[in-house]
Amino acid sequence: MTFTQIKCFLALERFGSFVDAAKSLHVTQPALTVQIKNLEEELDAILFDRTLKPVVLTEAGQVFAEQARIIMFEVDKAKNVIDDFRQKEKGLLRIGIIPTVAPYLLPLFLNEFYEAFPEVRLAIKEMITEDILTALKNNELDAGLVATPIQAKATKHQPLFYEKYFLYVSELHPFFDRESIDLGELDETDLWLLNQGNCFRNQVLHICSLARKSAFNQGFNFESTSIESLKRIVEFTKGATIIPELATLNIPAEKEEMIKGIEKLNAVREVSLITNKTVVKAHLLEKLIKTIKGSLPAKMLEKPQQQILETGVKLL
Repeated sequence: MTFTQIKCFLALERFGSFVDAAKSLHVTQPALTVQIKNLEEELDAILFDRTLKPVVLTEAGQVFAEQARIIMFEVDKAKNVIDDFRQKEKGLLRIGIIPTVAPYLLPLFLNEFYEAFPEVRLAIKEMITEDILTALKNNELDAGLVATPIQAKATKHQPLFYEKYFLYVSELHPFFDRESIDLGELDETDLWLLNQGNCFRNQVLHICSLARKSAFNQGFNFESTSIESLKRIVEFTKGATIIPELATLNIPAEKEEMIKGIEKLNAVREVSLITNKTVVKAHLLEKLIKTIKGSLPAKMLEKPQQQILETGVKLL
């Protein structure tokens, strides 16, 4: 059994297509097919059900997949352990970051990180939390920046900062002149939400105690994964949306009056760096954490007394 065979196996598991798996590895399809065939012959087991499109793992393939991921994780760890031992600040860091954090946090620290560590290359991908967890499991990421707490096997997280929630209210809304608003007074049909599958939406629904979002006074339904898109909608309608504290930092002065406090809300959002329990590239991640924290207001780094909202994310 070779590392090449294991890489081919994991690629085929991921893509479900011999063509796509071969492209991802920059090899020909026949070459990949031979590697899979040789692996199956050595193991004396059929690993993929080829009668299905896309191909799927057999029961034997599922058992082998768990061990294959462990093997490749340890190989990757071995490649980086010496750099960690020497505390060398170079190499590749693959980071996943959720959409409700990415546009507000990245501009705060990226330039400083590049200047301080010019030999470190950041490969950053915007992803929802569930995809980040899957990518960590498959050793496709070194770490993720996500809202916590979450329930995910074989992971650990380090809290980075805490942020409050605010309302972003249209100038046309009857509550616009208020400094703060009691959500109990706000008509739920005025509130724009992110679409299903976003943990920030789950937290907002928890805040508002809403079972679902079914109607809009504006007369149309709009689904988005972007807080910035919801802000634009609010600016041209009479609605409102809930935004995290980081999203208030880059709002132009002429729109600052649209930011309103939320009365009687004793809750914050926790954002953490999440990794596998066995951390690879620990030294580089420590530098990343230090740079991120150094870019944020000091008040956001201290764990507050308020409740930390659940995200509703479970991947066990």
